[in-house]
Amino acid sequence: MKLGSKFTNLLRSSILKKFLENQMVEERTYFILTLITGISAAIVAVVLHKTTKYLTMMLGTNDSFSLRAFIGGGFALLISGYITTRKYPSTSGSGIPGVKIALAVYHGKITYRSTVAKFITSILSLSSGFSLGREGPTVAITSGIGSALGSFFHLSNRRIKSLVAIGSAGGIAAAFNTPIAAVVFTLEEVVGDLNAKMLGSIVISSVIASVVAQALQGNVSTFAELNYQLNDSREIILYAFVGLAAALIGTLWVNSVLAFRKWGPKIFRNHRLSLIMSVFVIIALVSYLNPQVLGSGHDTIENTLLSLILDWKVLLSLFAFKFIATTLCYGSGVSGGLFMPTLLMGATLGGLIGSIAKILFPELAANIGAFALIGMGAYFAAVIRSPFTSILLIFEMTRDYNIILPLMVANILAYLLAEKIHHGSIYENISEQDGIHLPSHEDNETLESLTIEDAMITNPITMNINMPIKDAEKKAFKNSISGYPVMDKGLMVGIVSSNEIHTAFAKRKCGISIIGDICTRNVIKLYPDQTLLVAFHKLKKYHISRLAVVSRLNDKHLLGIITAHDIVKSFGFHITEADNDSRLVYK
Repeated sequence: MKLGSKFTNLLRSSILKKFLENQMVEERTYFILTLITGISAAIVAVVLHKTTKYLTMMLGTNDSFSLRAFIGGGFALLISGYITTRKYPSTSGSGIPGVKIALAVYHGKITYRSTVAKFITSILSLSSGFSLGREGPTVAITSGIGSALGSFFHLSNRRIKSLVAIGSAGGIAAAFNTPIAAVVFTLEEVVGDLNAKMLGSIVISSVIASVVAQALQGNVSTFAELNYQLNDSREIILYAFVGLAAALIGTLWVNSVLAFRKWGPKIFRNHRLSLIMSVFVIIALVSYLNPQVLGSGHDTIENTLLSLILDWKVLLSLFAFKFIATTLCYGSGVSGGLFMPTLLMGATLGGLIGSIAKILFPELAANIGAFALIGMGAYFAAVIRSPFTSILLIFEMTRDYNIILPLMVANILAYLLAEKIHHGSIYENISEQDGIHLPSHEDNETLESLTIEDAMITNPITMNINMPIKDAEKKAFKNSISGYPVMDKGLMVGIVSSNEIHTAFAKRKCGISIIGDICTRNVIKLYPDQTLLVAFHKLKKYHISRLAVVSRLNDKHLLGIITAHDIVKSFGFHITEADNDSRLVYK
């Protein structure tokens, strides 16, 4: 252990000296690691894609199962499931909830062993023919790379968390060749804040990862470039219907996954490996009825977008089988993501509605592929709950700008209705089901909407500048609070803490007789219209327990006092109030 530790420290020092030229400043280290993380994300994404594709073809798990595919795919899944269930439980699922947990609970720390294990289990499970995608695991792996680099160079927790987000953006950008959507998804879903300060670094990583990925495998869109047009404004009504259908069926799918995750382990008495292998047998049997349920479904999506699948019966069958297969595969807990299967379900749902609309309204539904494209985005928004990401993702993957307006209409409708029916994304609901309560978007929104005026104490206890120390000590002992504004003729001139009063009284130094002799004149102030986030920031930055709230017209005019306790009390009240409103609405 000591030898390994010495080698690690020596390696770290050598790398720092070589690449940073002895300028061991965290800012420069962080910038270089941003570049390295972006490049690494691209390499990992390409390797994961190429390796999975090669193994899938070699095992024959990309078509209805032969005996070779059944044995080879089953063996690959058995190894993956064993590692996930017995060795590294953190490798289960897409990995995105785990990244969010790391950011919220562990200051962005993700162990390199779990990252390596996630890489191995993802390759094996995706090669088995399971109805899952590689994009979620790619995010988990590349986020782990960012975390490992930050931890290796002993960066601050804030920088490590930023590198996790940087890795996430690089992974999405490289996997989908969608740098803009990668930035928005990272901020919208992973970080949970579209105004994050790390935006610049995330953009850099996303661009670098996309460029490197293009250099390794060519500059091509994920799907064939399309040229749909909105020929009649009445088509918007049909596209809006796609959004509504996506919201209803998307939330049904989320609830199906949650139900299977709840009851599946109980049926198998918590023997999760048996559950995974049983699902594999079911998927293998289903593949004889419809081979297109296997894998992520990239080719099937493209065929739907190009209107190569026109029969509504075929589309209905494909959607139903994919709905069931993805529910079982993702609910089993094996390593694999949701992005591409979700897009396939959305494409077939949209195509199904489009094919029916073409029968009923042939003049308004000329191109079924347009409905499939709208369905992709709307279903993604209903399941993942990232409406801005879904719009940009579909646009960048197809590079078709003409459909952007109906896409926006359907996506926003799908998101709003899905949120009304069932709160939270699939990732948030899975975390809640596992007993992990991640910070929600509403937490930040509440802190940003509440002002200091809503939480401050409007009648604080004060002390006069000419009050003798002896009297002040008695007053401080009686009230037992941490500090007091110091007033002179109705205006605030300073602030004094109880500790300062007690110390002055105990020492009784010559020349110190009144509060004015010991109070702090340079007061850190807040204004009543500022948000509670500003108050939290200043309390943390200056390591103080309370802040004076003053008028913007006169900063000596004291309006109140605010403490961390006041903020938490007010914040908790409003959250409870919001929860009560929600219960009233959904009963």
